[in-house]
Amino acid sequence: MEEDALFRDDLNYSDIVEHLTNLFNKNLPFEEFNTMSDEELKHHCSGIMSIEILSKVGEDFTPEQMRTFDEGIKRK
Repeated sequence: MEEDALFRDDLNYSDIVEHLTNLFNKNLPFEEFNTMSDEELKHHCSGIMSIEILSKVGEDFTPEQMRTFDEGIKRK
């Protein structure tokens, strides 16, 4: 995660750690979190961070750019 420039540039480290902590506290029993391997934890965190990045896509799009983006997504 930290080696990916996209994550480094667009996310505030403390904010994302706080967000991840809140998500895990709310959605995962402590015992399950505590027994999770580092690799599994990294996988979950990467997925969550990817969703955070994707949620920012289009914030600066014009209406025309958003229509083009939406059409591209529908074709996939």
